[in-house]
Amino acid sequence: MAYQEEKTLLKKNLTTMLCLAVLLFSGPAFAASLHDMLPDAIKKSGKIIIGVNGIFPPMEFKEPGSDALVGIDVELAQAMAKELGIAIEFDDQQFDQLINSINTKRVDMVISGMSDSAERRKTLDFIDYFNSGTQCFTTKELAGEIKSLEDLSGKTLAVSASTDYLTTMQKWNKDNLLDKGKPGITIMAMDSAASARMQMLQGRAQASALSPEALGWANVQQKGAFVAVGPLLESNPYGIAFSKDNAKLRDAVYAALKKVFADGAYLEILKKWGAESGALERPLINGEAVN
Repeated sequence: MAYQEEKTLLKKNLTTMLCLAVLLFSGPAFAASLHDMLPDAIKKSGKIIIGVNGIFPPMEFKEPGSDALVGIDVELAQAMAKELGIAIEFDDQQFDQLINSINTKRVDMVISGMSDSAERRKTLDFIDYFNSGTQCFTTKELAGEIKSLEDLSGKTLAVSASTDYLTTMQKWNKDNLLDKGKPGITIMAMDSAASARMQMLQGRAQASALSPEALGWANVQQKGAFVAVGPLLESNPYGIAFSKDNAKLRDAVYAALKKVFADGAYLEILKKWGAESGALERPLINGEAVN
């Protein structure tokens, strides 16, 4: 009897140990670490080289008198590198050279406020992480009067002439006001976004338009002087760019970025730079959700 009880107890213990082993080795706890997902060449070098064009605040730029890159893209890259257990090195170069630098393998990836477009997807893969576009805004003093884009009817909007914001607002004005017989927006085309904001602050215009990240940066600089009006127009996602033959690095970075989203660090970084209006719910690969 005693022998039978010992045999039964031993069998239970073995079953318990086997269950624990299955949980340990088949569940997420035994899934390959994010570092192990990296390509062998990256693990061997000990770093990821990231292409940036450091003149685009608040995405990536240098403070006056400093050579250190700061901004949203910089902090996101640092957060992803921490998850991956790898060092990163920024290669600051001209924007029009970034794609070529991926193709020639000068850099491993690019995160530099680069739009994920159908044309670029012909040769690159993207991890979308931020939604840019055209964001109309007014001053804090006028925010009670101008609560929607329709409230701009009969008012003046100043905007930089060299941007898509001008053509986006001209189209919205025609489609939503002029073609419906309503008083349109008087649109002032200025030589820069700074000049457009000055028209607002001096009372010559009641609104302007920028990307959500640029508006956030303007508010950081001018202590919350501006308030967004209406939805984001002509939504345009920014993506981290990779060579199509580097899917292994893309997937490792994607896994790391999902963790940065999940633990709240992503939104915290955007809020720091006043750009939370461009936040995505989750990162995407070439515009698609991937588990």
